Amino acid sequence: MIVLGVLWMILSPLCLWLLFRGRTPARLGGLLTLAGLEVATIWLTVGTETEVPLALAVGAPPAVQAERPAPCPVRALAPEQARLVKRGGELHSVTLSWPAAAGECDTATVRLHHAHNRIKVWVQEGPAGRPSAGARAFPVTVAGGTASTEVLLVPPLPGRKGLTAIDGRTGRPIALR
Repeated sequence: MIVLGVLWMILSPLCLWLLFRGRTPARLGGLLTLAGLEVATIWLTVGTETEVPLALAVGAPPAVQAERPAPCPVRALAPEQARLVKRGGELHSVTLSWPAAAGECDTATVRLHHAHNRIKVWVQEGPAGRPSAGARAFPVTVAGGTASTEVLLVPPLPGRKGLTAIDGRTGRPIALR
């Protein structure tokens, strides 16, 4: 990943210079180089997105942990339904829901990735701790055997038609309601 970043820093200015100042073969070479860098970046990003777990680290000392009630187990969730909350043509929040389990946790860590009219969602339930990069902890509510959490989007996303929610772990669409 570091090598790719260094290649971007070195080759992109050179390729842009060739695109504007070079002859036709040099322009084509610059364009192909930039396209290759972009494909490599997307390939590495997609490959790591699905493999990166949402790790929570509990950083309290053992004495403090002993005073707390037993923590609920950390588990990765597959949301069954998503509700997109739009206001004024913008997407302000996403409510995710799944079947509640016995001893449901009070918090869930959620990471969203928005690209190409898709919102990829990774949800992990467990005690609040330090969320992984790009993830935030949200409270979980349980009603009628269903657990849910509302993920506020700051800043709001454009509320385009055809927006779909995808489970980041499995790649399957999440039903919209």
